Amino acid sequence: MPSNPPGSGEPPAGGLPADLGAPESVFVGRYQLVERLAVGGMAEVFLGVRRAGGEAPKKWQPATDVLVVIKRILPHLAEKPEFIEAFVREARITAGIQHENVVHILELGQAGGLPFLVMEYVGGSTLKQLLVAARQLGARLPLDVVSDLLGQAAAGLHAAHELSDITGKPYGLVHRDISPHNLMVDETGVVKLLDFGIAKAEEGMDHTRTGMLKGKISYMSPEQCRQERLDRRADVFSLGVVAFELLTGSRPFQGSSELATMQAIVAGRHPPLRDLVPDLPAALAKVVDRALETDADRRWGTAQAFGEALAQAQPRADRERVALLVRTVLGSRHDARRKSVGEALERTLVSISDQPVSPPIAADASRTGSGASRERPGPELQAFAPEPTGPTSLPPPPRPARRPPVSLLAGAGVVLFGFVVLAALLVFGVYELATAPRGEPIVVRLAPVMNKREQARDHEPIRDYLERTLGRPVRFEVSPSYEAAAESVIDEVVDYAFLPAGTVRWLAEREPGLQVLAVKVVDGSASTDGYLLVQREKGAPTTVADLHGRTLCLADPLSSTGWRMPRAFLEAQGFDLSTDISILESGTHEQVLVDLLAGRCDAGATYSGNFNTADQRGHATARLRILATTGVAPHDAFVASADADAATTDALRTALVSFEPRRDIGEDRAGDSERITGFVAPPADYLQR
Repeated sequence: MPSNPPGSGEPPAGGLPADLGAPESVFVGRYQLVERLAVGGMAEVFLGVRRAGGEAPKKWQPATDVLVVIKRILPHLAEKPEFIEAFVREARITAGIQHENVVHILELGQAGGLPFLVMEYVGGSTLKQLLVAARQLGARLPLDVVSDLLGQAAAGLHAAHELSDITGKPYGLVHRDISPHNLMVDETGVVKLLDFGIAKAEEGMDHTRTGMLKGKISYMSPEQCRQERLDRRADVFSLGVVAFELLTGSRPFQGSSELATMQAIVAGRHPPLRDLVPDLPAALAKVVDRALETDADRRWGTAQAFGEALAQAQPRADRERVALLVRTVLGSRHDARRKSVGEALERTLVSISDQPVSPPIAADASRTGSGASRERPGPELQAFAPEPTGPTSLPPPPRPARRPPVSLLAGAGVVLFGFVVLAALLVFGVYELATAPRGEPIVVRLAPVMNKREQARDHEPIRDYLERTLGRPVRFEVSPSYEAAAESVIDEVVDYAFLPAGTVRWLAEREPGLQVLAVKVVDGSASTDGYLLVQREKGAPTTVADLHGRTLCLADPLSSTGWRMPRAFLEAQGFDLSTDISILESGTHEQVLVDLLAGRCDAGATYSGNFNTADQRGHATARLRILATTGVAPHDAFVASADADAATTDALRTALVSFEPRRDIGEDRAGDSERITGFVAPPADYLQR
């Protein structure tokens, strides 16, 4: 999925990617590309300008030029006619949804052999971003505002469900990916449903994603988890999950893994709403509970019925009140975005004109709420902030017990020694306090590539460098598995992770808005080879063909070099992986070597860096040899969630790509096994490699 929702107009730092060519050639049809907003596994998304009068470069013309969002299919999918056909068919259908609460598709076209969609530009934030921003302010969204946000979402969803052809026959559209990430609210308080039809068009891709569920697991309906036929009531369930989250700040279904989450959904296991929010009206809780019924026949039959029931249980706020809350909570974020878009327009348009540009978007410091502090709610937000709870002061410390008397001389000596020690501790403590990083720690989750202790030690120089550079505490944590590291981002446990390329791709499909900040460079290279290793002993396989009937050790299923690449390599050699070879899942790359050397498998898949440095970790790699190279993969990437603080994310990105080991840590590289020599900006095709 793309890293920012279409229509959101939230560009990352930096200009156009290098592979787009010179500015005068950056056109898709009659639209000039201004900034890449996102790139995912299927498409790339751009902020664009509709230029009046064709493709000829010219100055900005505010009377006729319009900001739009362009979603263009990635080149490798142009070779799949069935996908293109499905994409075009569904896009044409959903372009017929003309409703205030659905992002409009303005045009479907083709340029350079690649289909593209043009959508309206929405200057707003997702409901997910609204929730996170309110949480950072210590505020809870008012019930009447929540009722209005959900009512608008339900209205847009109902309009899509009701869409029919010219004969009146319903199309039977189902969104299948309703979540707070796909619902936007602009500064006028209008909610827009995103990506309708794109998820539906993915049905044409089933042959490329066999067995994969579409959508975010936590928001799926029970029938979607069971991969049954879906109707509009599946979307009603997902909107019920959104309602639960808006009301409580947490999702109803959360498990330790995707499977556990799906099991909870199918079983209907979730905490009662009023246990989490005791003052929630019982009527409102009952309406949401009905939307979350596991039996579709017991749910609200339509999104419209759900929206009307919500309004009856909790009267909706007027649009001005919703707009005020949005501006108060998100005003500074929106101002920063307007400035960023304006600068992007200026960079792009000045480059093709000899006259200065007057961009249509600029920060308006006088806008109500635009200067609201993120640390302390402004006066407009006081009505939205919950009453403070808990003690306001600490209890006095306990009175120390009386000590037995000592001689005056001995007592004086003890006291004098104590003063010396205390003085030293105070001096040292004051120095530590003066130099220690301040603020909330930045927590980064790592995938367990090797022994956790060694992995943490190898990353310590990077952690220390980031802490010194950012002036904030930084903590690296190694997760139990690749999936657990990625799910910690999905579940909002952390905002940042350092993950292998295959895991980043998996996460990007499930976490709209994922940002790839930087790619690791090891010994001067941003990529690594995948190896198939065997023992040198007599009787070990000497050719790839000898692996028939043998056992292969693989790393984590989300690893490129340790799982995806070796499997693809063997399939290309004619292997049927279900019958020709046995698979032993070792988990980590380090364990692959351990299992191979112990004789638990006849071959093992890993990456070149793990093999080349294994001797330093006590593994007798002299007993191993390379049977085959399975391909090349990019190194691990530093990623940030869509909801991560923008300033922190930008600071991390800058610090990473600026890292020079000799200058910053006094060594040629970080880590004996990791051997990190730097970081680079991610290539445009990182998620496809």
